[in-house]
Amino acid sequence: MRYHAVLGGVEHLIDVTSRGGGVFTVVIDDRKLEVNAVNLTADAVSLLAGTRSARCDIEPGKDGKLAVLVGENVFPMELLDERRLRLRQAGGKFSLEGPQRIDAPMPGKVVRVMVKVGDEVAEGQGLIVVEAMKMENELRSPKAGKVTELHAVEGAAVESGARLAVVT
Repeated sequence: MRYHAVLGGVEHLIDVTSRGGGVFTVVIDDRKLEVNAVNLTADAVSLLAGTRSARCDIEPGKDGKLAVLVGENVFPMELLDERRLRLRQAGGKFSLEGPQRIDAPMPGKVVRVMVKVGDEVAEGQGLIVVEAMKMENELRSPKAGKVTELHAVEGAAVESGARLAVVT
């Protein structure tokens, strides 16, 4: 499984492959580790990597945010799987000036179009719902404005990055 972790403002790419029996191959950026993991409780795990061992207590937050206690140090971090990363990147394309594109965050199917060309919309108003990986994702307007383009059609399949609408 591939993750993107943000720790101390720096993003790291993490690949985790289970080898069975609580043994994992973990690649952090370009550094490869063999890790033994044992669940201690629902939110705690014991890790052995090489000759180092640590107990990690994990306090989950919202939107992939975590607080990880290792020894006496707390490390606030954000852990994003590929789906959450794509959703964030889709949201990150918007700026408040000029026309704003609303793109499909991942391949899926348009299940609902809640606006039409010429509609005035408020910032944060739902525009289009795309179903991907059995979850519905409501795409919202990044700013108050007018829908000037609408390419989304209910029932249509869309590719990742497909232009669905433009708000000016």
